[in-house]
Amino acid sequence: MRFDEIELQSVTLDSDSSTTAPPEHSLISSFFRRVAALLVDLSLFAALGMALSPLLPSSMSVISIASLAGFLIILAFYYFAGTRALWGRTIGGAIFDVRAVRSRRVAYR
Repeated sequence: MRFDEIELQSVTLDSDSSTTAPPEHSLISSFFRRVAALLVDLSLFAALGMALSPLLPSSMSVISIASLAGFLIILAFYYFAGTRALWGRTIGGAIFDVRAVRSRRVAYR
């Protein structure tokens, strides 16, 4: 068999099987992994803010600090929305193996 050939195997799916809730310890560990992933993502923006701070004028006025904060907030929005739309995870989510869960929505007529 060549490297680009794929073998497909048949799998039976049982739709009548009951799904059980995950154990409590996995929910707690999942929560801490998600918090750690969020902290990694937020630390990226803190580092970006510190890297861009020398570009501010020497008289640190409220307007210049607010403009930098506004720029970082808009950039963070595009970062979180874009990475979720494209890959389903952020950089922190990739490090801690956390994915955005897609919910099934029913279209009402």
